[in-house]
Amino acid sequence: MKINKVLILGIDALEYDLVEQWDLKHLKQREYGKTILPLYPWQYPATSIIWPCFITGKMPREMGYTTTKTYIYPFSWVMDNIILKFRLLTRRNEKNGNQNTLRKNAFKRKFLDKLSESFTKLNLSRPPHKQDIKASTIFDNQKIKSIHLHIPIYDKDAFLPYRKLVIDAISNDALKPIIEINCKKEFNQRTREVFDWFEKRKEWNLFMQYFFVLDAIQHVFYNNPKKIAKFYIMFDEFVEKLKQKLDDDILLLIVSDHGQKRGEHTKHGFYSVNKPLGLKNPKLIDFRWTIEKILKNKSTNNL
Repeated sequence: MKINKVLILGIDALEYDLVEQWDLKHLKQREYGKTILPLYPWQYPATSIIWPCFITGKMPREMGYTTTKTYIYPFSWVMDNIILKFRLLTRRNEKNGNQNTLRKNAFKRKFLDKLSESFTKLNLSRPPHKQDIKASTIFDNQKIKSIHLHIPIYDKDAFLPYRKLVIDAISNDALKPIIEINCKKEFNQRTREVFDWFEKRKEWNLFMQYFFVLDAIQHVFYNNPKKIAKFYIMFDEFVEKLKQKLDDDILLLIVSDHGQKRGEHTKHGFYSVNKPLGLKNPKLIDFRWTIEKILKNKSTNNL
C-alpha cells in the first residue's frame, strides 16, 4: 500500500499505561507501544529537549543542547550540577506520588525557576531558541512539503501564556479552574486547526500539530484521575473523527515526548500508527528517519 503523506499528532505527556488502562482504541490505532526516549542517565524528560530530538532524529548533544536553559559559562556548570542533584534527591521520593511529596517538589521547582529567572534578568541565561537546534530537522528536508504547527522550540508559539501558571496551580487550588478552561480552549483551537489545514491545504507530504494540554492537566490534577480521563477521552474522540477524513495513503502517527504518572514525567513515550510498521519499543529519534524513508519511497514493504 502506498503512503504519500504522514500526519503527526504530537501529544505532550500522553501516557502509554493510561491509554491501556482506559482502553482508548482510537489512540491505540492499529499498532502502538512505548518508545525509548533520547535521554542520558542524568536527564529528566523535558519537553524543550525531547521534541527537538524527535524532529532532528538526534540525541540531545548532537541536536544542540542538553538543558532547558542556556547559561553563560561558568554558570552553566553550576546550574547543571544544581539541577542534577535536585533530580537525584527528588527522584527517590517521586515514585510514591503522595500529595506532600509532589507539593514539596513543586516548591523546589519554583525555587529553581526563580533562580533561573534571576540569571535570565542578568542576561546570564535564556530558554533555548530555534537557532540552538544545530542539527537539521525533518522540516528542513527540501524534498518534503511540510506543515508544522506549534512545535516546541522550533516554532515560537508552541505554548500559550497559561503554561506559566501550571507549577503554581499544583499547590494553589484557586488556579486549577483557570488551567482547565485554558486547556479546553487550547484543545478546541488546535484540533480545529488540524481540520482547517487538513481540508484547505492539499499540497503537503508531512503535517505535524503539537498539543500541550495533557501535560498541564496531569500536573495540576495529578490526584484526580476522572479529570485526567476526561481529557484523554477528548483526544480519543478527536482521533476517531480525524481518521474518518483520512485517505488511504495517509499514515497517522500519534506520538508523545514522555508519559506522566502522579504528576511526574515518566521515562518512556507513546506511539501509535494506523498502518502496521512492525515496530517494537522503537527509539523516538528513529521516527524521523523512518518517515523520510517512507516518503522517499512513497511505499513500504511492511504495509
